[in-house]
Amino acid sequence: MFQSEFDVSKLIRKIKKDGAQEAALAAVDLYVRKRLGTRLFDILVDQNVVQTISRTDLILKKPDVTATTQTPFVIGLDDGYVLSQTGLSLTPEFEIIEETAAEPEHVDQAMMEMCFRELFYGGLSTWEFMSAVFYSSVPKSIEAINDASPLIPRYPNYYHWMVETVPRIRYLRAYESAMDRPVTALIPAEAPPFVEETLQLLSWPSSKIEHATAPIYDVQNLVVPSYPERTASDFEWIRKDVLHAASDQRTPSGSGNNVYVSRSNATERRVLNEDAVMDVLSEYGFSKYHLEDRSVQANARLFNEANVVVGPHGAGLTDIIFAEDCTLVELFGEKVKQPYQALADTLGIDYRPMFCMPDSADIVVDTDELESTISRQIP
Repeated sequence: MFQSEFDVSKLIRKIKKDGAQEAALAAVDLYVRKRLGTRLFDILVDQNVVQTISRTDLILKKPDVTATTQTPFVIGLDDGYVLSQTGLSLTPEFEIIEETAAEPEHVDQAMMEMCFRELFYGGLSTWEFMSAVFYSSVPKSIEAINDASPLIPRYPNYYHWMVETVPRIRYLRAYESAMDRPVTALIPAEAPPFVEETLQLLSWPSSKIEHATAPIYDVQNLVVPSYPERTASDFEWIRKDVLHAASDQRTPSGSGNNVYVSRSNATERRVLNEDAVMDVLSEYGFSKYHLEDRSVQANARLFNEANVVVGPHGAGLTDIIFAEDCTLVELFGEKVKQPYQALADTLGIDYRPMFCMPDSADIVVDTDELESTISRQIP
C-alpha cells in the first residue's frame, strides 16, 4: 500500500499539474508521515516535548461555560493561537487543542499529519514552528485577531471541508446566539472556490470572514467548536440550507437522474476504460460529470435529483450529503477506504462497493459486473 502512494504515473501527472517542486515536496511529506510520523510524534508526546489538551480537559478550562462532553459544544478561550495551514489551534501555553484536529478516537494520527503539513507547507519557518510547538516560543510572524474560529480543513479537499468543517458553522451560530457575540471565520488564504461559495449559500456574511494570510494568529477569545461527528442532523442542516439557496438559482443541475462521477482529470484513481463504462451506463440513463468544473449549488441539485450515483473513490462522492433517496456504487482499485460507506450509512443511503482491477494508481472496471450491479438497481 505504501509503495502505491509513490506510483510513477501518479507522480508524473502531479508534476504536470503542480510542477516539480510541489510534487517533490508532497512526496517528501508523504514519505516522512508514512515512515516516521506516527512513531516520532508519539515519542514527542510521551516525553512532553509536544503537549496536547484533550476534549475533557479543554472543557474543564472553562467551567463557567455551559458545555459538556456531549457534542456539539462550543468553548470560547480567552486567548489562543491558530496555525493557518491546517487550522490546528493551541492554548496560550502552546498545548495542541485536540478538538481542532479530530474526534478523540482518531486524534493522535490527525495531530501528527497536521503538524507535518504545517512543517512542510505552512508559512512558519522550520525553526519558528518547532520553537512554537516544542519550546512555547511566540513566532515573530504572528497576527492578532479577536473573536475568531478556524474554518480551515486539515487538508484542502472538498470532503474535509464539507464533512469535517462546514458543520462547525451550525455550532458557531448557536454560540453567537447564546453569547450575543459575533464570530469571525478564519478560512484558508487561498481557499478553493467551493469554500466561499458554501459560506455564501449558508448565508455566512463576508463581513465575518478573514482570509488567513498570516502563518499564525493570536486570537483573543478563540472560539473552539467541537469536532463534527458526522451526524445525520448536521448533514440534513447542510442539505436543507444549501438546496434552499440553490433553488433560487437558474443554473441547470444536469441532464439526467443517474450520475457518473469522472476522475479523468485527477492524478490517481482514473477509470482507464471509462469509454466502455459509459457505453454501459448510458443505457441506464447516466450522464458523466466532472464535478470540479461545476458549482456547489449545481452539484447539490444534481445529487438531490439522482437515483443512482457511480464513481471511483474520491472527494466528488461527498455530494451524496445532498441526496435523499439514492444508491451509491463506489469503485475501488488497490486501496479500499470506508469514509463514503460510513457517510452513506449515516445518511441512510443504499451503498454498493465494487472492487475493480488496479492498474498502477488507476483502475479498470469489469463492465459485465458493472452492468449486473446497475441492472439490479434499475430494473
